[in-house]
Amino acid sequence: MEPEVILAQLRALFERAPDFELYSPTSRDHMIWLGQAHALVYRWDTLEAISFKSASDFLSMELTRATNIAKIFGVIQRAIADIELQVPESSSSVFGAGEVYDIFRALNEVISSAEKSIFIIDPYLDNSVFDHYLTARKPEVSVRLLLTRKAAELKPAVEKYISQYGGFLEVKKSRAVHDRVIFIDNYVCWVLGQSLKDAAKAKPTYLAPLAPDVVPAKLNDYEIIWTKATDI
Repeated sequence: MEPEVILAQLRALFERAPDFELYSPTSRDHMIWLGQAHALVYRWDTLEAISFKSASDFLSMELTRATNIAKIFGVIQRAIADIELQVPESSSSVFGAGEVYDIFRALNEVISSAEKSIFIIDPYLDNSVFDHYLTARKPEVSVRLLLTRKAAELKPAVEKYISQYGGFLEVKKSRAVHDRVIFIDNYVCWVLGQSLKDAAKAKPTYLAPLAPDVVPAKLNDYEIIWTKATDI
């Protein structure tokens, strides 16, 4: 996983940390969050991941819980700080005209990072989204596509794709779509400078994560559009 993707995931993870004042060994929210955090920390540093896991495993001991909570958040903050030194200050990637493979690889890193859901908004999506990008999707991950321009052309491919791979895919169209964004698991959002089908072909473009505190409002706007959109 590319450092930019890990960094975006860690920042979003930190923002949505559950309240550890309400921690219990059987809390599903805490178990899910800790599992996701450990997986990301492991991709950054295996030794730090061992320390993180040890702190997580001993959270059930009330006497040392505060110390272990501090250790957990300390590891995450060290990971964020260290990865920030490895990537550009803006955490965005700029791709020059013709760098189609580089952005193809970067977008596939983003798609493959999803554990539950992918929501792609792009007015000009075409059939290439299936062959170029959705092949990176984990089998259990659901996908929503929201587009405007090529709905009629896309429909036959959508039907065949669902027929072969199952009903994980939903596609809708709306004239209210203008941006090109990708939501990963409903808490990480990537903004793309051009449509996926044209990215870096003739003009420079960029791929950048949205600040975690802005993502919920952005997602809510597109959920409203999705609700009113038309099935294709």
